Amino acid sequence: MINFESKYKDLLRTVLEEGDTIEGRNGTTIQLSGRQLRANLKDGFPLVTSKKIFPKSVFVETQWILEGRTCVYWLNQHGVKIWDQWADQNGELGPVYGKQLRDFNGVDQLTKLIENAKKDINSRRLLISMWNPLEVDDMNLPPCHYSWQIVHSDGYLDIIVSMRSLDLFVGAPYDIAMYATILSSICEELNLIPREVIINAASTHIYSDHIDAVLEYLSVNQFPLPELLEVPKISNFKASEVILSEYKSNKRLKVKIHK
Repeated sequence: MINFESKYKDLLRTVLEEGDTIEGRNGTTIQLSGRQLRANLKDGFPLVTSKKIFPKSVFVETQWILEGRTCVYWLNQHGVKIWDQWADQNGELGPVYGKQLRDFNGVDQLTKLIENAKKDINSRRLLISMWNPLEVDDMNLPPCHYSWQIVHSDGYLDIIVSMRSLDLFVGAPYDIAMYATILSSICEELNLIPREVIINAASTHIYSDHIDAVLEYLSVNQFPLPELLEVPKISNFKASEVILSEYKSNKRLKVKIHK
């Protein structure tokens, strides 16, 4: 069963076997530089299945970002708490992803991207930046996925994501599913076919205290990937309108989230 998850497992093994030990800001990691993770959506929606993750969290966080939100209270109201440990006493995270997407120094990047794509889908300038030097110091967590670009070819659309830091075991499964959702939603808007999600990561790493869980994950079989049956247009994205086929997985493997 060669698909996204097979390649993801190969990358996990490569980092474990070839990575360097790094003493970082928030813990010890095994790291390789400049690695790539790809998912072709023709093989199914890229949710890992050898451990359980939560698709609802993916779709809710996607809506939160697309609507320009930066407060965790909205996420909490929808059952998502993944950002809580970075929030201040008012639930705020500072001008993180959603703020930069919808108001980068006064520019609504998402609206502009879609407008420009409708004018010239073959443009090589259909790009979003989340890294704002004027506001990055005010962010409780600077963006890990700091830019993304859509590229068109013969009716198909790819999304290429640049990451400064990729927590391979905890973050990557959610990151690639989020961008598969965003790509599919853009294609719904533009009447195109979503093809590949491509993540390029500067620091690709596994936390040392996650290694036992990674080895357990690698030791169990995987299930067929689910299919994305319905997704709303990016201009009015609602998590509740995303419909996924049955998602079969093994058990959840809970590990510490490093702040």
